[in-house]
Amino acid sequence: MGISKTKLHLRQVCLADRELLFEWANDDTVRANAFHTEKIPYTDHIKWFANIMTKDSIYQYILCDNELPVGQIRLNIEGDKAFIDYSIAAKYRGMGYGTTLMQLFLQELETVKMLDKRTLVGQVKQENLASARVFEKCGFTPIKKKDVIQYELVWRQ
Repeated sequence: MGISKTKLHLRQVCLADRELLFEWANDDTVRANAFHTEKIPYTDHIKWFANIMTKDSIYQYILCDNELPVGQIRLNIEGDKAFIDYSIAAKYRGMGYGTTLMQLFLQELETVKMLDKRTLVGQVKQENLASARVFEKCGFTPIKKKDVIQYELVWRQ
């Protein structure tokens, strides 16, 4: 199955996505690339999910190919920075969905005008080459730090 770019779209996360996001978050590769590598207990996930659903400073979307969920992206606004976290479901990795997800998300930011001037930030472990390529293809500037590469994009509306 390849990407059908004409059928790709983002939709906001809803309550029905709670279990799917739990499954994706505990994927072995996602945990290995996360800064906290331990598996997430279900009770912690339930609390976290309830919290993000009520916060005005957190935006989360699901990438769908037709109606099939293939990945997620989240934006956490903290002061003058907005931190991006994303993942692609295991069976859809390596197919170009990451770059498409980021591009659609940046278009969504333009459309809904949820951000004032802020720096978009993505932090990637140095060994996570796939995520590094996504940020670079989407125009983010890499800043090498001790254990991570921080990607930044100044956002102006």
